[in-house]
Amino acid sequence: MTAIPRTPFALLSGSAGWGIRFPEDLAEPGVRVLDRWLTFDTPWGPQGHFQVLELDGAITADGRSRTVLNVFSHGWPNDAIDNATHRRVAWVLEQAGVRKVLADSTCGSVNRMLQPADFIVARDMLDFTQTAYSAMPGRLRHQGMASQLFCPGLARTLETTARPLWPSPGRVLGHSHQIVVCHNWGPRFTSRAEARAYQMLGGDAINQSIGPEASAMREIGACFASASYVVCWEDGVVDGPAIDIDPIHHTLRHVSTRISLLAMARAELTDACGCAALRIVRAPEYASFAPGSPS
Repeated sequence: MTAIPRTPFALLSGSAGWGIRFPEDLAEPGVRVLDRWLTFDTPWGPQGHFQVLELDGAITADGRSRTVLNVFSHGWPNDAIDNATHRRVAWVLEQAGVRKVLADSTCGSVNRMLQPADFIVARDMLDFTQTAYSAMPGRLRHQGMASQLFCPGLARTLETTARPLWPSPGRVLGHSHQIVVCHNWGPRFTSRAEARAYQMLGGDAINQSIGPEASAMREIGACFASASYVVCWEDGVVDGPAIDIDPIHHTLRHVSTRISLLAMARAELTDACGCAALRIVRAPEYASFAPGSPS
């Protein structure tokens, strides 16, 4: 298997840019592909869909070139549904020494005020399946706090990058809007009853990748931000026929992935946000009397 390259930056590309060659179709100056079609071995099997990007110092926050580990479609395989993908991707990022992670995607709205073509930066989330494929090495000594699942510093960089680029009538809604995104595994969209339930619980949008990614990034101690745009209202939220999501996606996929790329270039490598401290490793004594452990 290929050796995992070291870098503090990772971009988890999702449905936001499906159908384009990334990053070639953006023709963004100062961006090139160092290696692609990479597959890495993990404790749970191989994980593919990786490439390594290089961003020139002319476009980065510190004026120095940086590499970004990029995975296509959250790491999902092309021909199967594999929800354990997120754990394997997280393990690869941890071995790479990644500290700043951005994921881009699309979502459906359960809030009538959150409209198709809006660009949203999630502030919190609802996920009732978060332990399904944990990357945490056991419960006894390891703990992940959820008080700040989405990095405020990285979110601020994402929002300021998006504002001058995102086309109207879509809006850019950052952390100050307190948007809550709900996780639903998919691949089917939510039913009318499910959408109503998420709405009643305080959700604003629904996404099929945000839950396991946010949890896994906390488990490896990395900062995480989500860049997503609304392609439809979920069933039953508004009256009228269902919206065809493809025209919105075709219109916005280039600009959304460009925002992701530039946000990674502008991300600051700092721990001032406090995210890393929310992954807690307890003293060995917490597991000292567990069965099979030395006394």
